[in-house]
Amino acid sequence: MEVLNKNKKIFWIFFLLGLIVVIFLIYVQNVKKESSLSIFISKKEFNEITGVFKTTLEKELKNAKLKNDDINQIIKEYSKLKINFRKLGESDEYLIRKSTSGDFIFMIIDRGETSYIVKKNNGIYISTKTLNVINVSTYSVEGEIKNILWTSMKEKNIPVDVILNFADIFAWEIDFLTEVRDGDKFKVIYNVKKNLRGKIIQKKVLAGYYEGKETGKKIMVYFEDDYYNEKGEGARSMFLKAPLQYRRISSYFTYHRFHPILKYVRPHLGIDYAAPTGTPVSAVADGVVTFKGWNGGYGNFVEIKHQMGYVTTYGHLSRFGNIYVGKKVKQGDVIGYVGMTGIATGPHLDFRIKKDGQFINYLKIKRTSNKKLPPSKIPLLHQKIKEYLAIEI
Repeated sequence: MEVLNKNKKIFWIFFLLGLIVVIFLIYVQNVKKESSLSIFISKKEFNEITGVFKTTLEKELKNAKLKNDDINQIIKEYSKLKINFRKLGESDEYLIRKSTSGDFIFMIIDRGETSYIVKKNNGIYISTKTLNVINVSTYSVEGEIKNILWTSMKEKNIPVDVILNFADIFAWEIDFLTEVRDGDKFKVIYNVKKNLRGKIIQKKVLAGYYEGKETGKKIMVYFEDDYYNEKGEGARSMFLKAPLQYRRISSYFTYHRFHPILKYVRPHLGIDYAAPTGTPVSAVADGVVTFKGWNGGYGNFVEIKHQMGYVTTYGHLSRFGNIYVGKKVKQGDVIGYVGMTGIATGPHLDFRIKKDGQFINYLKIKRTSNKKLPPSKIPLLHQKIKEYLAIEI
């Protein structure tokens, strides 16, 4: 009898334990269902729209199907933050959050270093701006020229922006279209700025070095908000090294290997640049257009008057840029395109320069810098050169 009672007790103990386990499992399953249900519901509580500014702020808001009242208030709030709406472009990202019923919740415009935010809370709109956390990575790349600068740098995985910026800072010192030779050496130091969302804010050349058979050694370093050579002379000069700019050529022929540009000096001290028809031609200095039209054997012809008695001419153009007689042009502005109008055996640019009415050799004009550092700054400049390029001056 005692054994029977003992067995019954054991049975009920196991039964109760089993019941507790079953109840616990049912509870866990219900919790999981409620949890998944709450997650499902939270996902449906709002919609997010992301994009870049391919059009105006107002049109982007309308494309997001926001209500007119919300649109008007958002624009008003962003105006308080003094955003230049005209400068919003595809480099500027935005995120809009709204409820499933279409009510506006908030919008963020990410412009790289700064984010601009408009929120709506209980019918009240609030605008703020915050500085983004920025990560900066610095790179040093060097190599040798094999045929042309473009492919030589691309093979080193140097970004397109950096290649063009490198060419830009030497545009008054080196003609990368005609003076590059196999075996020339280059080095570039640049940094890349990104915010925490991974948006690239800037790619900037900090220092550049080029050593070539035709060019000799050239150095440029970013110092006190501008570029200077080792003598403390600013990168910019009155005249570009050539009327065919590397950046213009590269953009025109896309970012692939483009046709090499050849030059040769004629007896009259003019320079002929053999280049494909349609290659952009740039003004080598600031000036005023004094002639645009047909000029006999020179075909389509442009003449520009500059300061200090200089006049430059551009012949055999296939067509003209957006210019007219009397228009002021800036250094680097496109004034026409290479062609073979007039008397020409092939597409090329006939480029000439006169000083006080007399032809002079453009390649021998002494470089005059736009600015120069005071002597007290030179040691600091040399320190930067050593830091970036490991070169003692």
